[in-house]
Amino acid sequence: MPNSVNTERRACTRFALELKVDYTVSDRGRALLKTGSGRTIDLSSSGLSFTTDSPLIAGLRLKISIDWPVLLDGAARLQLVISGAVVRANGGSAALRIQRHRFRTSRLGLEPVPREKSAG
Repeated sequence: MPNSVNTERRACTRFALELKVDYTVSDRGRALLKTGSGRTIDLSSSGLSFTTDSPLIAGLRLKISIDWPVLLDGAARLQLVISGAVVRANGGSAALRIQRHRFRTSRLGLEPVPREKSAG
């Protein structure tokens, strides 16, 4: 009986998400080379596939920002910030190996609740 061969080589589960991506390309000296945007194709804890508005090449270092679709505690916007290197590029899409990631928060423009005047 032939053995079933798993052709999936990725160690981490990828999630199909279509979210807006903004990216900056920097050189090793951290000088900004260009900016761009696109949409995610899929995402895992170790990698990101996304579309690009201009061609990228393997080896470029990127910083990517993604507005997360869920609010933290119903009141804070989340932004996923990723740093990594392009490992594959094909015309209008690229794959990034994630080297660092973090979530940043920012409050929504909610009105503060006025304090009641104390009696007395």
